[in-house]
Amino acid sequence: MTIAFLIATAEDRRLPPLTDVLPDVLLPIVDRPVMTTTIEILARAGIKRILVALHEQTAPITATFGSGKRWGVEIEYVSLNEAWADGGALRWAAPLIQETCLVLPGNAIIDLSIEAALDHHQRHGSTLTVITHEPHEHQLTPYAIVDTDGRIREVISQPASADVVALTGAYIVEPSILAQIPLRSRCCIATDLIPQLIAQQFPVQNFTFSGYWNPLTTLADYYAAQQVFLYSAYRAIDSTITAGPRETVRYPSISGRKIAPGIWVGRNDSIHPSVRIAPPLYIGDNCWIGRDAELGPGTVIGAGCMIDDEATVTASTIWADTYVGQLVNINQRIVYPGVIVDPITAEQTVIVDTFLIGRVSAVTASVSRVASLFNRMGALVLLILLSPLLILTGILATIASGGRPLIGLPRIGERILLSNGQTTLRPLTLWHWRTRHADGRHLWFGRWLEAYEFHRLPELFSVLRGDLQLVGVKPLTPNEAALLQEEWQQRRHEVPPGVTGLWYIQDSSGNLDAVVIADVYYSATRSWRSDLSLLIRTPLAWLHRIRQNNKPVGQSLSVDLSPPSGG
Repeated sequence: MTIAFLIATAEDRRLPPLTDVLPDVLLPIVDRPVMTTTIEILARAGIKRILVALHEQTAPITATFGSGKRWGVEIEYVSLNEAWADGGALRWAAPLIQETCLVLPGNAIIDLSIEAALDHHQRHGSTLTVITHEPHEHQLTPYAIVDTDGRIREVISQPASADVVALTGAYIVEPSILAQIPLRSRCCIATDLIPQLIAQQFPVQNFTFSGYWNPLTTLADYYAAQQVFLYSAYRAIDSTITAGPRETVRYPSISGRKIAPGIWVGRNDSIHPSVRIAPPLYIGDNCWIGRDAELGPGTVIGAGCMIDDEATVTASTIWADTYVGQLVNINQRIVYPGVIVDPITAEQTVIVDTFLIGRVSAVTASVSRVASLFNRMGALVLLILLSPLLILTGILATIASGGRPLIGLPRIGERILLSNGQTTLRPLTLWHWRTRHADGRHLWFGRWLEAYEFHRLPELFSVLRGDLQLVGVKPLTPNEAALLQEEWQQRRHEVPPGVTGLWYIQDSSGNLDAVVIADVYYSATRSWRSDLSLLIRTPLAWLHRIRQNNKPVGQSLSVDLSPPSGG
């Protein structure tokens, strides 16, 4: 029986400015926290009980990994009052460790064959086995000299010759060794415990593995890890691929669905048909990619990103919730809101203009405020121009309905984010002039209002209130929205509803399937230019529709998809 002990204390922030934003164990590798890879390797090896040592930034770590059920493991958290390093943390957790324990750093990638390491440990009857690797170019961990019998002879800070191995920060320990570590004291296994044991003639066994190891010491390491995982997944599909780094990982797990060889896309993405992409490429959940954008090989785009029209991103990592502006060119960079980092030189450039590189929420909020202002101004102008007709139809509706001229129709708006992190469809009320009795019979002027669509004039007040836009998707009834179960249909819910839109121009109101297709296409291609074009074309579309609505008796009427405006 073996348990694992992961060091996630966030004591050493080795990757600023990235670790100023996230704890080191949560740094995303192809949009997944780095410690996720370690947990998956343990789960595959059959190690189900995992202890995680925490000290700083505990809340985001526990929120991310939870109980471990999603990986089929049981995670227990061990909180440290002080920064005691890996040895001190291990000693603090000693009461929970009654069996062989595999100690691993949570902030590094160690593609270790756990079965082989445990077999080596057990065959040599070791109480402490050090997991080592060939030296890494940027490592900060110590080195070790190994005797011919496979035992560690000495731990050194700098390699004196080529015959050394690098300590990875991973160990296999037996519970009996924990008594050698002082309680409530800082103790580093590599530089404190191992030299002490060697001085006491205590055998310390070595196990050198050849799998992928990246200590994530520098920004260059972090950038390399993105490329290794992405190209490893690509080569798993096509073994003839020679581009990219030579290193590989055994289990390059990537979220999202594969839409083409080497191209993975998350859920609820909106990607313009004109986008040019080249593998390998990963696009996270809830991303928006504008027209004529170019996404090149080796690119990782985190969840919730916006890549605007004609932007180019190649061989780069874009962190979640980042906006990349129009015509911006990103190549071999790490980008997060407001900052561009060169992983080779570690030089960072702060971008003040949020419309070049910014946070999606800030950019969309600014755009939304501007769009809302233009929509309300447009609605106000239309209300003024149409005021005589609005007053006349309002008087008629009031007289015919007995003083109840308006009727509120329940409709479904765009998808919104709740405070608990869940999403839902925003309910709204669409106001029309009342045109029918409660039993469905037309009021004396109701058929005329519906034929000319004048019953919809109060929708302009909904635009003033911010419930509708002038141009958008069709406001569906709750029953209609409930019929849209397929993922591609859900994309229409990412866009606010409007008084007019592609659905109106194409006169697809009487066919829900046609409405959804028009709305999905609109949501993928919308821009202020297309909205203006649709708005200009609406009067001609209205003339066409009223001709259809006023055909001679005997020909079918094509009216609004809305249910009868009854009492």
